Amino acid sequence: MIILMHEPTDELFLGVMHPDAALFSDYFDIELAAKEHAAYRAALERFGAKVLTVRQILLEGTLTKEGRPIEGKELNELRAFASRFLTYNTSNIPDEAKAQERYKKMIVDRAHPKDLVKMIMLQPEIVLSYTESNTGFAATYIQRPIMNIFFMRDQMISTAKGIVIGRMNSEQRQLECEIAEFCLHKIGFPPIYHIEGEGAYLEGGDFLPFGDYAFIGRGLRTTQAAIDQLMEHDLLGANKVVVVKDIWGEQEQMHLDTYFNIIDRDLCTLSEARYLAAKGDPQYLKIDIWERESPEQPYHKAFSDISFVDFIEDELKMKVIPIQRSDELTYANNFLNVAPRKIMAVAGQSVELQEAFKANYVDVTWVPLTNLTKGYGAAHCMTQILDDGDVLF
Repeated sequence: MIILMHEPTDELFLGVMHPDAALFSDYFDIELAAKEHAAYRAALERFGAKVLTVRQILLEGTLTKEGRPIEGKELNELRAFASRFLTYNTSNIPDEAKAQERYKKMIVDRAHPKDLVKMIMLQPEIVLSYTESNTGFAATYIQRPIMNIFFMRDQMISTAKGIVIGRMNSEQRQLECEIAEFCLHKIGFPPIYHIEGEGAYLEGGDFLPFGDYAFIGRGLRTTQAAIDQLMEHDLLGANKVVVVKDIWGEQEQMHLDTYFNIIDRDLCTLSEARYLAAKGDPQYLKIDIWERESPEQPYHKAFSDISFVDFIEDELKMKVIPIQRSDELTYANNFLNVAPRKIMAVAGQSVELQEAFKANYVDVTWVPLTNLTKGYGAAHCMTQILDDGDVLF
């Protein structure tokens, strides 16, 4: 199992200075968050997963063991990519524009590979002006850090057909797909498609493959236009597409994997409020089911607006473990399934939930993620399984 992740570091600093603007729920300690992430990666590796990080991939082939740059294809490609994230703003000195482009190229060509990675993660803008002394130039400095990319689930979906690059619904996250795609090409997992077009948004936290079914959440972050593209271009490798329609639209449950998750063919979890919600309640979940007889035929809508709970219990014969509110707030639903009935889940859940897992023979590795979950996500959100389309059932 190959898992793509991103180790969070200094690009989070400005985000924790104003969590709301960064799409975080609260301030958190960046150093402790990095330690939590490292411990989670280590737990996955003990299970047998091969974990690749974005930073590791970006630097691959650019440094010797002693940390010196290696001239060649990998470094040249990193330079070209990083250059897109560094801006010399010459609006105050327009006559200097061409000269500053040449100066920028010289700096990028001399930059250490680790500094090139910082360019990508921090998106620095240098706003130039003239002075009458010293070097003749002064600057103010702006950063637009890529702060949410440690949630590597969202930039893409990994299906039985291959990897589809999504389209992020938040302005703060739109460049993450470009970084993910650069990494995927470098490690030999080129995407098979990109979601595109007005009103078409797809984020990976809304996708859960399940054998011949594909669950896709439609709500705050993913739109029907993107789902239509997945079906039109046969990108899912599933003959039945279950569109879970969330009208609640709250940030704390912005993706399907924050309120619903799959443990085994016959076992899942669901937010208790969603599980008990009656028709008319904003948390009540309805689904549309799209089907096709074979991969050669187009999908058609077989069912509209039927109960999600009834479907998973009566049609799929799945037992539901309801997640109570206190556990929901610590992302109990957002676990990573590494094998049937074997999950990596956020530590600190209630005794009741721990006992429910035991009673259903679920093998849980509890992972402390106290700081990282304040970014509105957890164990599932931080991982992207690349090699098997994330299909475990």
